[in-house]
Amino acid sequence: MWRGGAVRWRAEISYKPDVFDAVGHILKQDIADLGIKGVEEVRTGQIYWLEGDLPEEEARRICEELLADPITQTYKLYPADKPPERVPGAWTVEVRYKPGVTDSVGDSVVKGARDMGINSLKRARSGQKYVIRGDLSREQVETICRRLLYNEVIQDYELFPPLPDGDPPGRSAPDR
Repeated sequence: MWRGGAVRWRAEISYKPDVFDAVGHILKQDIADLGIKGVEEVRTGQIYWLEGDLPEEEARRICEELLADPITQTYKLYPADKPPERVPGAWTVEVRYKPGVTDSVGDSVVKGARDMGINSLKRARSGQKYVIRGDLSREQVETICRRLLYNEVIQDYELFPPLPDGDPPGRSAPDR
């Protein structure tokens, strides 16, 4: 979880299930190039942590009008202190900037919200979400993170292990 600030909402933007995820497709190939076998699919998305005294209806408006493309993407909005949904058979990885690193995407979200007349958004932070489906060990996922998904100088990441197959999607604390 983020340190400091009044984070109120977490918005996850992802491609609709029937939309081709080009970045995920390329990452799957890059993972195979590392010699890691067993990855069935990689899906990608963006995460936004929204700070301020932001009512839910304004947060939804930001998602619908600024963050998500309604044709190709969907969004989920929930309180920021909730961890991401875990998926049966898939690791979830979240990558975000370290404290003190400039987040120009987050700054643009604040400006865009103000342009929409929403002044209660005080700060936004952005990150990436990767859902990696397949039979992978924690060590393999750590290798994928270190080699492909984040820059250790300016970013941190968290791992969320898969739910056992057959369990319904749900939320849990990070595994790291």
